[in-house]
Order: sequence, then C-alpha cells, then structure tokens
Amino acid sequence: MSVSFWQEPGAEKRPEYAEVAIIGAGLIGAYLALRLREEGRHVAIVESLHVAGGASGRNAGMVLSGIADNYYQAVERYGRSEARTLWAVTLRNRELMLGLAQRFGSPVGMGGSLVLAVDDEEARELREAAALLHEDGFSVEFHPTDPLRRGFCAAIHDPGNFVINPVHLVRSLIEAAGARLYEGSQVYALESSEDSVLIRARGLNLAAQQVILATNAFTPLIEPTFAQVIIPQRGQVLITAPNPPVLKLPCYANRGFDYFRQLSDGRFLMGGCRNRAFDEESTYADMATPRVQAALEAFLARYFPDVTAPVERRWSGTMGFTPDGLPLVGRLRRDERIAFAVGFNGHGLGLGLMAAEELLAELRGHEPGFFSARRLMNEAV
Repeated sequence: MSVSFWQEPGAEKRPEYAEVAIIGAGLIGAYLALRLREEGRHVAIVESLHVAGGASGRNAGMVLSGIADNYYQAVERYGRSEARTLWAVTLRNRELMLGLAQRFGSPVGMGGSLVLAVDDEEARELREAAALLHEDGFSVEFHPTDPLRRGFCAAIHDPGNFVINPVHLVRSLIEAAGARLYEGSQVYALESSEDSVLIRARGLNLAAQQVILATNAFTPLIEPTFAQVIIPQRGQVLITAPNPPVLKLPCYANRGFDYFRQLSDGRFLMGGCRNRAFDEESTYADMATPRVQAALEAFLARYFPDVTAPVERRWSGTMGFTPDGLPLVGRLRRDERIAFAVGFNGHGLGLGLMAAEELLAELRGHEPGFFSARRLMNEAV
C-alpha cells in the first residue's frame, strides 16, 4: 500500500521532533525502544499499521535455537565455525526472550521442540546434524524413528526451546519503554538535512536525530538501497477450532518449510508450505491463497487425520529474506544517522534480540558485528 498526495501532512503543519525515531512497532522496534529508554534516550515509534501488525504478530510464537536450516545444512552453507557461532547467538537470544517473557508476565510454554524429517534424506541430515551439534557442545536428542508415530522419518528434540504469545510480549515491551507511538503512519520518505532526518509518513512529519529501521521485509519500500538484499516472502497459517489433544510439542518439518503446534486451548496451528508455491509467495500482498492453504490442509490430513476440528481462521504475513539467510545490521553510508536491523528470514523470534543488541553496540562506537550488512552491502553501509 502506498501513500497518496492527499494523505501527506499539510504544508503548514510543522514537523514534530524526537531524539530517536524507530520505524516499525514489531519485536525488534519494541525491544530497541525499551533498551534505548533504559539508556535514557527519548524514543518515538512510527508504525504503518498497529503494534505487532506485521510478521511479529503473525507467526507461530516459537522461540527456537538455530535457523530454518538444520545444523548439518548450516555447516555446509556457512562453514563449521560460523555455524557454531550462529547457533550460540540463537541460544543467547533464547535466554533473552525467556527473561523478557517472564519479566512482563507473557505466557510461556516450555518443554522444547521437535525438528522432524519427512523423507530418508532429511533423516540422514538430522542424524548428521545431531552428531555435529553434540561435538560442538549443544544439547539435543536424536530420534532415529518418529517419536510422534505419525509417519515422519526421524527427529531432533531440543529441550530448551519454548513458545510465547508474541503480540503480548511486543505490547508489553512498548508499554515499558514509554515511547511515543504513532500508529497508522506509513513512512514514504526519509530526508536528510544538516540538523536531523525528516521522516515523512501518512499524516505525520517527524524530525529525529537518530532513525532506526526495524521494518524487516518492507525496508526496500522506504529505503531503495535494500532492493537487492531484502526479498519479501509471504508466509501463510491456518488455525482450527479446539481439538482433542494430539500434540504436546511445537514442531518444524520439511527443512523448516512446515511448522505446527497445538495451543493450550486445543486449537491446532499449521503454517508454511511456502515451497509449494514460490512463484506466488514472493510478494508483499497480505492474503491467504487457495494453493498454499490447500497444501496446509493436505499436510494436516496426511500426518494428523485426527485433527477434525474445522479451520477457524487463515492469515498471512510478509517476511524479509536475505541472499545468505542472515539478518542485516548497520548504518547507511549516505547518512549514518539512519541505522537498521532487518531481514530476519522467518526467524525474528530466534535472532532478533541479538541483532538489536549488535546494532546498539555499533551505535555506541563498537566495530560491526556478526550480522554486519557490510558482507552484502559494502558500498552502501
């Protein structure tokens, strides 16, 4: 959605002012607002929709170690040392998430999670992944057969993973931050001047000394510099009415493309199947489509035929993917007052807080860290 000429503030309306302006009221923006407030900074948050209106409020609420790639795939893709570092980062992120959830009374479901193989090749990968994880000091349990007895081929159980209510947590973070919040204010331009950066948004002009983009998939729509390094990918979900218990732990399957869990009230949540329609799902459009929704229902029918409760709701959310599968953190070379932590590849709950901490460290003068955007955007950051 774009902003028309008629939705701009009138020329006579003077800009409001903020010391720090964060664009995006999802998990990353909310956490940054809290941390900056703790440092004594005065923060405003500008959001195009509403709090947790994007991917932060449309996911499955799973806080997991690692990324969508299993550890075997990650070692193949990044090398052993970098994969080990990446996994360690997600464990620190997991600890931070749990601490915040407990601090703000956000519901948490402990007990771990399962990664499930849907074929023999993935089962072989999970066996190798578990062996590598053990060698590198990570605690997981490999199951050579399906612990659910539903037709999967193997599994890894990580006992430290958990689930949360992501919207409750994001709202709690923003409330605790005491930030000035502008909802329904879609940003369409960032204009640099000598004394500030002017944020132009629907119905709002806001001048700030520091601007932080926490806009994930939508970043290229605000700053074209990101057009080649953040690719929108739609994710779709369905949820049923309450069903008798069939599943205790949240699960990932099919190399991260399918995920599911049963909520405490019996509702069964099923998401993913993006790989069944890559051509359709590389989009900003927010809609559930027949092709992917049919694939979600087919997965349920195959592995969980005892989930007979009707589907109550279907939704989608847009994720930001990067070419190498890792987030982007840094500051723009054209104006170092514009910083960013974006591109979470569907794992904002698992990586986002540590990416935010890395950005805060860079803003304090430290050298760029593990997620530095310089690896992909050296000419721009």
